[in-house]
Amino acid sequence: MNTMDDKKLREMLGDLADDVSAHRTVPPALESRVRRRVALNSAVIGTLVIALGVGAFATVRAIAPSKAPKITPATSGTPSTPATIGPKQCTNGQLRAVGALTGAAGSREGYIELRNYSDTVCTLTGRGTITLYDGNLKRIASGIDFRETIAQWQANGSPRPSGWPTVTIQGMAAPRNSAFVRLRWTNWCPQGRGEPLWRISIPGSGTVDVINGMNQLRPPPCNGPGQPSIIEVGPFEPRPVP
Repeated sequence: MNTMDDKKLREMLGDLADDVSAHRTVPPALESRVRRRVALNSAVIGTLVIALGVGAFATVRAIAPSKAPKITPATSGTPSTPATIGPKQCTNGQLRAVGALTGAAGSREGYIELRNYSDTVCTLTGRGTITLYDGNLKRIASGIDFRETIAQWQANGSPRPSGWPTVTIQGMAAPRNSAFVRLRWTNWCPQGRGEPLWRISIPGSGTVDVINGMNQLRPPPCNGPGQPSIIEVGPFEPRPVP
């Protein structure tokens, strides 16, 4: 085909093309194929997005610590106040014991006064244990019946002392630096038996010899031969109110 024929053929095809009307809608067969392709591509893309999200979440869990850090809540309010430490219990090294007995009908009554000769305040609580010794400093272990009795303030019907049964004893410089123990002693046999030496124990510590006063009067009479001597001992208490 020469150049002239080719030119004529192109002009003919152009005229035919101008006679064909333009189609602005997609043919139904083609539209269905396009929709299936779009749906397939969307499913593939969605699967890839989910897979990438799961992988990223697993990576974050692997990097993050296995347990969350423990958070201690902050405390509020005022700081706690340290407990106040009170006086300590008296020791036998701080105390001196002075006895005083007066005569009564067939008995002797009085007290043991425990004085604090130290410069430190201390306390006594409960009861002291009385022991008696003979002239050879041998303990008298038989023939004596020690019994508990009430405090002098109770016997007098006085108000309960502040802080009792704990008795606070001030030091030497204080006017009320002693505690008292009420005594009642009966039936010292055989008649004419020598006066014993008295000692009183201090709870949690040793003993203190009782001096003065105990031998100023003769012991109580022997009113029941063969019967034990009875010594009634009260608890520690403040100085009795006259």
